[in-house]
Amino acid sequence: MKKERIYLVFTFLLLIPYLCSLGLIGIAYNALVRHAADWGRTIIGAVIGALIMFAIKATIQRPLDLLSDEVDEKLFKQFLRLFSIKRRKLLLISNLILDFFLCLLATIFIRLILPQSIIIGTSIGWVFLIMLISTCIGAYVEYDNLSIDPQQK
Repeated sequence: MKKERIYLVFTFLLLIPYLCSLGLIGIAYNALVRHAADWGRTIIGAVIGALIMFAIKATIQRPLDLLSDEVDEKLFKQFLRLFSIKRRKLLLISNLILDFFLCLLATIFIRLILPQSIIIGTSIGWVFLIMLISTCIGAYVEYDNLSIDPQQK
């Protein structure tokens, strides 16, 4: 796989959906929780969001492994491993802690930049649309190389 295609697939299939997932967690938390600005509730929301992000990462392991096999750059390979959950226990815990802080920041950031009427209104639909389009583009770019079928490659 060419270097440019690897970056395209990473951007559209992994990075943008990951950021959209953080946005969805922040929007859903702020839309559903009464007194969302309370720190205790925000921390609980971030813990739940981190667990959701951990579960989401399980679904991208095969494409992630295939992408990391194609990458020669050590820094980019380490960045790809940030999304991996098939690692040592210490790295898994640090990954979960990182997701916690990112979910915490996403929750606070969404609360600060969007008014409540937009959070409750159409914002989730727009983020889902961005995620869908991004995933479709990423899958289209390298469908054959990222197939779930282990016989194919």
